[in-house]
Amino acid sequence: MKIIEKEVVREIDASRAVVLWNYWDHEHLIVVHKNYTSAKIIYEDEKIAVYLLTFKLPVFSFLQSKSLNVMIQKNSNTIKVYNVGLFGLPSATTITVEEIGMDKSKITMNYKFVLTGWKLILAPFLPKMIIKWNQQVWEEDFPLKIRRQKVLRDGFKDFIGLPKNVSERIFEDDLELILPIVRHVHSPVNFPL
Repeated sequence: MKIIEKEVVREIDASRAVVLWNYWDHEHLIVVHKNYTSAKIIYEDEKIAVYLLTFKLPVFSFLQSKSLNVMIQKNSNTIKVYNVGLFGLPSATTITVEEIGMDKSKITMNYKFVLTGWKLILAPFLPKMIIKWNQQVWEEDFPLKIRRQKVLRDGFKDFIGLPKNVSERIFEDDLELILPIVRHVHSPVNFPL
């Protein structure tokens, strides 16, 4: 058995609440990220989400695979994501979001993969694949986080919109994340029961 670990640190001009919202907004997965083709939430509450993802393989994009993910809000700054995905490869990701200034955050993503048997041959490739995958996801999510930060500061409320009076479009209080994120009853990520 071998554990491959890689850490990626990024900063963004967005609050901790916006960064965490991006991780918990499961609906954006199939709209924003080109490698995800399906996301279905099996269970979700204010601390846990269990979901199935279907995704295109990184190198052979004409092939698809599925993964089972469990995401846990450990505390106000930390998310743990446990995944069994491609080739049954188990992984654990710790995401820590630290607010380092007004509407500015530092995100530390620590990826760990457990390799056994024939999967040990993936060891030299995984760190580079993690960096490439992280960069792609970062670029896809970046405009979404920046746009949400701006509209929240303009007083936007989900399912309501912006205040009608332009002079009321300034919100300077702390931004909060309330989980689970409310979705429409007919959202495509709702698991059909």
